[in-house]
Amino acid sequence: MANATSAETPSPGSPSTDERETELLSGLTKLALEMARTFQAEAVAALAAGDLDRAGKAETRFSTLFLAIRRAVALTLRRRREDSAASPAADEAAMLSELMALGEELARGFHALALAALAAGDLDRAGEAETRFSSLFLGIRRAIALKARLRQQREQAQREAEIRRKARQDEKDGRRQAAAHGVAAAIAAVPDAEAQERLTAELREKLTEDERIDVDLADTALPIEALIASLCRALGLPPDGIPPAGGPAGAAESGADDIGTGPKNQASDPASIRSALRRGRCSPAAAGWRTNRPSEESSGSWRWRRPPRGPPTGHEPR
Repeated sequence: MANATSAETPSPGSPSTDERETELLSGLTKLALEMARTFQAEAVAALAAGDLDRAGKAETRFSTLFLAIRRAVALTLRRRREDSAASPAADEAAMLSELMALGEELARGFHALALAALAAGDLDRAGEAETRFSSLFLGIRRAIALKARLRQQREQAQREAEIRRKARQDEKDGRRQAAAHGVAAAIAAVPDAEAQERLTAELREKLTEDERIDVDLADTALPIEALIASLCRALGLPPDGIPPAGGPAGAAESGADDIGTGPKNQASDPASIRSALRRGRCSPAAAGWRTNRPSEESSGSWRWRRPPRGPPTGHEPR
């Protein structure tokens, strides 16, 4: 029993049972199509020679293969519907289109032969030709219906893919907006107006142009606090350990609105921002902090100076 179980369990890296069965079905379908082409050509040649018996035998083989291919395509359609991760392929539709064209050519040949037999008064020969014509007609009608089902599945898959794409984009834009709010809350507490303007411009540039930031924002496994902390470090905002500043929440919100990123009506609430700032270890600058604004020739880094100690304000670090 153990050997049987191990034999059925694929080794890592090997194709699964479903994948092997799909490959087998696809390979046999292609072989059947190749044979169908051959029998169709044989039937066309027999019809041109007026050999109804030989043409009928070749048509029987062609129609049998046509039916087998249609069933294989229908089976693939069902398996794909059960597997939501599978994507519709265009090969099956192209295969059905080719078989329909081959069947139409044969049907026209049998139709002409039936009319000629009727004109000659040979009802038996005309009936035999009509039987072949009707068999091909039925096969083509069923192939058309199957192609319609394939088209519906393909369109459904495209709609679902578009919905998933839009949902991912909305989620990424929402995270971008939340990150903008969180960092803007720290920028708004910087006492230097020129520093605020410079930091806001740098934040806007990072959120709209930096590819790494865009990748991080799309990674839902990365907490929003980590994104805020990363942006704070990149902008040279206060490191861990600086006492959190008070200040009105409206200043943070107005600063975030100036960033201009993210979809409308997807901003995070102030409580979430404050929580992100606390857990993300990126604190707004406390009142009384000062910065040395760098010159045009400097590296653009900021040095934060601690204010002189004074009476307790209730905001000292523990």
